[in-house]
Amino acid sequence: MKAAMEDPDLAIRAAAFKAVERLSVEAGGRIPWGVIERGFEYSGERIRLASKASGIFKPRQMSSALSIKTTKPRAGRPSWYRDQGAGTDTDTGLVSYDLVHERGHWTNDALRRAFERRAPLIYFRAVESSWYEAIWPVWVEDFVQQAGSVLLAAEDTDQREVSSVQAMPSGTLSRERSYSKGTRKYRNHQAWFSSRTRSAYGYRCAFSGLPLGKLLVGAHIKADAEEGPASVNNGICMSTLHHTAFDAHLIGVDPELRIHVARTVMLTSDGPLLSNLQGLDGKTLRVPADPMATPDLEYLEWRFARFEAAKA
Repeated sequence: MKAAMEDPDLAIRAAAFKAVERLSVEAGGRIPWGVIERGFEYSGERIRLASKASGIFKPRQMSSALSIKTTKPRAGRPSWYRDQGAGTDTDTGLVSYDLVHERGHWTNDALRRAFERRAPLIYFRAVESSWYEAIWPVWVEDFVQQAGSVLLAAEDTDQREVSSVQAMPSGTLSRERSYSKGTRKYRNHQAWFSSRTRSAYGYRCAFSGLPLGKLLVGAHIKADAEEGPASVNNGICMSTLHHTAFDAHLIGVDPELRIHVARTVMLTSDGPLLSNLQGLDGKTLRVPADPMATPDLEYLEWRFARFEAAKA
């Protein structure tokens, strides 16, 4: 693989990521277009985040693309939330994004430069008219002009070793070359699942409300090993601490969205961290504003039965 070029836009890109994280948290994961188009302040200038007229966007202050945008699917097309395969390349598990049909169009060139530099992007995807979810960082994993589209990779939350603005997705790491095609596809699917889930929850932990994106994961309700789908309504955004407790059946969520804490945890006394877990007992899980992204009751019932069985 050819070595990535240096990204001269790194500082602006990092500032844009911080701005989008703040907007996502404030908006609860669904950002109105009017907020996105205001952009953000950087070094005394107003920098735009996206364009209403174009899907691929490069601010005048940058030399390569900063963001990409898609509109809400037309009637009859698969839903972003309900079908994990919507827009996904079946061979790789990556997400397909269309280029501008005109060959050599400047927006395609801006996206190609981001690809050559392995520069991360912001992905604005409409959940309804004039409302968007922001997913970042994403990377262009494959750029084939003749195909008329590119393939996008999302962040692999199991490989967070450097800041997201400098990190490359799992598919571009040299150690991935030893993985089988099936393993790479699985990792790509899971990376998109986690990114979509964190975005749907507005980058806040559904248990604690923690708004620190780097400490959050998209966790399965019905386990992947039990054929649970990699769709957002089979996921909950939670901190790494709550994820560990959830997987160990130390905390559970019933179909009424009520949180339960295992008796062993409730009877243990060991400082403020444990007290915070104990304080969740009986509270209601925070869910996305979009009803299509809220946890599926059947998946919750499946998971809660296992939480109850672990108590026996």
